[in-house]
Amino acid sequence: MIGRLESAATRFVEGWSARLFRTRLEPVQLAKRLIRAMETNRTIALERTFVPNAYALVLAPADHGRFAPFQKSLERDLAESLLGAARDRGYTLIAYPEVALESDRALRAGEVRVSCALVDVAGAPIEDAGSLGSAHGATTVLDRDVLHAVRVVPTAWLEEHGRSRTLGPEPFVIGRDPRSDLVLDDPRVSRHHAEIRPRLGRHTIIDLGSLNGTRVNGRRVSEAALAEGDRIEIGPDAVLFHTADAR
Repeated sequence: MIGRLESAATRFVEGWSARLFRTRLEPVQLAKRLIRAMETNRTIALERTFVPNAYALVLAPADHGRFAPFQKSLERDLAESLLGAARDRGYTLIAYPEVALESDRALRAGEVRVSCALVDVAGAPIEDAGSLGSAHGATTVLDRDVLHAVRVVPTAWLEEHGRSRTLGPEPFVIGRDPRSDLVLDDPRVSRHHAEIRPRLGRHTIIDLGSLNGTRVNGRRVSEAALAEGDRIEIGPDAVLFHTADAR
């Protein structure tokens, strides 16, 4: 029974992982670890079984680097795996599951650490599942389109040359390409340089493989969680990150 459910829940990643990865640690194993964490951290309230919707999947640097070229697709597929597992088991999700792949030098190749939390639509951890009655009712929310509509989206914006640019639920792209959300017209800026997106109740900036790199407060980063007042440096330009939580 368990084997059948896990097979169904990981159908989004199983096919291409076998073709692309020949290492000991494969995406299907990551999906199973996430599902195990979801089951271990379920909470029963209001005659429903609530499960976490925010997950951090921490890998050794070597494994994280191996998955890096496919990270965004992998995170999305792992979230779909969690959604499928919750649907199969009749669990309740209050928001679309978010998965973030992270790296920790303390881990050895093949080791995996999973952290998860039940997070409300404002990005705050929910300590008492009983409080979900007034805010969310007792309806199981498992429809994919509905869950997309209620994903955790912290209120935040960028300050650039005195102008404010609001960050929404979708990735905010910065680059030289005229179609970018923030266009920086300088040859030192890549066409698709970096993007900012909500992740686990915070905003994270991700360098998109740019030539000259992305810096936060003077430190070059491949990705970093942003905090109030952080200075994002791309080429010769700098923008400030602000969040409503700091008001």
